[in-house]
Amino acid sequence: MKKIIVIKIGSSVLLTKRQKVDQYRMKHLAEQVASLKNDGYGIVLVVSGAVAYGSHFIDLSQDTGCHRNVAAGIGQIYVMTALNETFCRLGIQIAQILLTKEYFLRNKKYLKEILESSLLSGFIPVINENDVLDLNSFGGNDLLAAEVAKQLTTEKVYFLSTMKGSLYGVGGATTKIQAYDHLTKRNISARIVNGKKKNVLLLL
Repeated sequence: MKKIIVIKIGSSVLLTKRQKVDQYRMKHLAEQVASLKNDGYGIVLVVSGAVAYGSHFIDLSQDTGCHRNVAAGIGQIYVMTALNETFCRLGIQIAQILLTKEYFLRNKKYLKEILESSLLSGFIPVINENDVLDLNSFGGNDLLAAEVAKQLTTEKVYFLSTMKGSLYGVGGATTKIQAYDHLTKRNISARIVNGKKKNVLLLL
């Protein structure tokens, strides 16, 4: 296995304007990921969109409590189901990992072993913040992706975005620039790119 590529896929890339899974976009991204995997790279995905998708089931406009946490729990099922079905059609099995910052800080070594074991077994880890238990504990999935990348022998990190951010998370340009700065200080190559561009992962 070559070095590892961490790919963060933002809500604005993965979901439509109506906050439904963009099946065409997901299939196209999965095919690119499969191509990189076939070239020998270990791929780790960090995927947003759970809260946004869950907003179909619970009104977040008057959120005064745990509505976003509940929405995350619902949306995560739909996003992961769509991802699993898409990758299984390509003969690839994904493995979900939900993290809180508290767990991450206490168990970095063990998490590294889990990720490396998944990659060596031919699986693709799909990581997200555990927003059900601790909403945005990392400050967003951009920063989570950077933290995960720093724990592995990561060659590159790609942030796929439209730079519009999401009404339902803490994404957007600010967190991506913060994550980019964290990575470049560790001499890890990072790129912020348009995730809707055709074959974007294969052109980098």
